Amino acid sequence: GAGIGVMLQALNRFGIGVGLFAPMHSSSVAFPAALVAVKTGGLGLAFGMMSIAGLVQICASRFITKLRAFFPVEIAGLTVFMLGSGLGLVGLKNFLGIGTEFQCVPSCYIVGFFTLIVIVVLNLWTRGLGRAFSVFIGLIAGQALAYQQGLVPDEAIRNIVNAAPFAIPSIGKFGWSLDWRLVPDFVIVGLALSFNCYGVITIAQRANDSGWKSPDMGGVGRGLLAEGLTNIACSAINGVPQTASGGAVGLAEASGITSRIVAFVLGGLFIVLAFFPSVAMAWISLSPSVIGAVLIFVASFITIGGLKIMTSRLLDNRKTICLGIAIIAGLGHDTLLVQLDHLPKELDSIFATSLSITVLVAVLLNALFKLGSKKKLSHKIALDHEWPDSVNQLIWHLGHQWSARSEVVARLDHATNELIDVIAGHNLIEGEATVDISVAFDEYGCTLKVCYRGEGFHLPTKRPAPEDLLDNPDAVRDMAGYLIHHLADSVKINTSKNITSVTLHFSD
Repeated sequence: GAGIGVMLQALNRFGIGVGLFAPMHSSSVAFPAALVAVKTGGLGLAFGMMSIAGLVQICASRFITKLRAFFPVEIAGLTVFMLGSGLGLVGLKNFLGIGTEFQCVPSCYIVGFFTLIVIVVLNLWTRGLGRAFSVFIGLIAGQALAYQQGLVPDEAIRNIVNAAPFAIPSIGKFGWSLDWRLVPDFVIVGLALSFNCYGVITIAQRANDSGWKSPDMGGVGRGLLAEGLTNIACSAINGVPQTASGGAVGLAEASGITSRIVAFVLGGLFIVLAFFPSVAMAWISLSPSVIGAVLIFVASFITIGGLKIMTSRLLDNRKTICLGIAIIAGLGHDTLLVQLDHLPKELDSIFATSLSITVLVAVLLNALFKLGSKKKLSHKIALDHEWPDSVNQLIWHLGHQWSARSEVVARLDHATNELIDVIAGHNLIEGEATVDISVAFDEYGCTLKVCYRGEGFHLPTKRPAPEDLLDNPDAVRDMAGYLIHHLADSVKINTSKNITSVTLHFSD
């Protein structure tokens, strides 16, 4: 299943796959609903019902591009942050051996620190293959030390030795069936898996684009389609459900190996290794402290990446409250589960992970706070000696409401000041010295219109010569026009019945 999934994600053909290296792994999100299905009709029913979750993901892929307003950049950053922090928490528990037979064993800590040190040293102070394979080398070295310290159970070694060298996997062994009474449970599973896929694909897009600004929702939709098809395929062959792996994508980002070519090689390798049970047994035998060290290293990149995405935007009180409450809900996942224990079992999947709770709370609060928020605003600015301060305060206030990137707001502020300076400095206004500023913004950009009563003017797109700035009084206006064209993505000037409007558009 993982082999099929990683290749479908890298495909980017026929509308399938994000076209990036985004490996998959089995997810615990589906386990509560799967357990209900097993009790109701056996393993065949559990595998069959996973096709419903896959269909939900396919349906979500068709609508995700139309839901960008509910999944803005700051929620993408929040999703990435919670993926990283959740992964780091799992890593810390493994690092300390919590919940295992090696809890409070000093050698467990020694192995964990040794593994982490090897990975960090190779990643920071080597180049080429040393950095690219830092995690793999650290994992091998850590596992060797774990074996020497007695942290690998003898039973695990025997399982590796006794495993068949070659075996054909049994496909569809448990059968396949459906029970429509369980559809709501697996619809929720599909939604929970979609939340995770959205976050991981955001990580992959950011890792592969140095100029990344916001999630490519078209790519997210193709990624969801690939994951949905993967889960339907897993359902058919009696495989466990798959979802995009934040840890694997974070590892790729940390090592610098993000080529989609690797996805096809890895996918083929996964499929081949399915025929060699001893390899699976060797993987299962990895010491928890070694796994924990790897997860902590990977999670550090993902968590900070999420923070960078969130803080790349100007946030007003609505966004701050939305993100803050969602983070608190996610961090308090275990406490919430105790309080929500009386809820219907059908909702277990949506509350199965801290990520699901966080994204659900954030999306709901974001939708709620959109009520009463204006997407179009109008202001009248008096062109007295205080107009620059009034414009600056207005633009930056709008930037926080818009949740724009600070550099976009700085461009908007600069262009607006240059424009009004041309209007006021060349006495273009007839009558009352005021301008009307109207602003409309959405998830894709901002359009600002400045209107005044008076004659129009021309804003050249070419920079005036330096000597003209000294000799020609109009060159200063030409320079302002050049700056405005350079700062805005598009500029339009229209004069009708002695009313002039200048429209500036800024893409985000």
